[in-house]
Amino acid sequence: MADHPALSPAAATMSDILVGVLAVVALAVAGAALEVSARRGRGGATVAQAIGAAMRTTPGRVTVLAAWLWLGVHFLAR
Repeated sequence: MADHPALSPAAATMSDILVGVLAVVALAVAGAALEVSARRGRGGATVAQAIGAAMRTTPGRVTVLAAWLWLGVHFLAR
């Protein structure tokens, strides 16, 4: 371990941020691929169809509301 220089706190933070950004990008690409597949008729439901099905039940409405609140607190309220 002595052969490797220690990472500075800033470098460690940047690598953590990079991992987080790459994870979000990977999720977005996977979501877009699933949406395109669904719209072409080869996959499951589109996002609109899935949310529409969820909104038909009370637990589904609570889940959609909770997801919307989570997104708002984590991404939009800064």
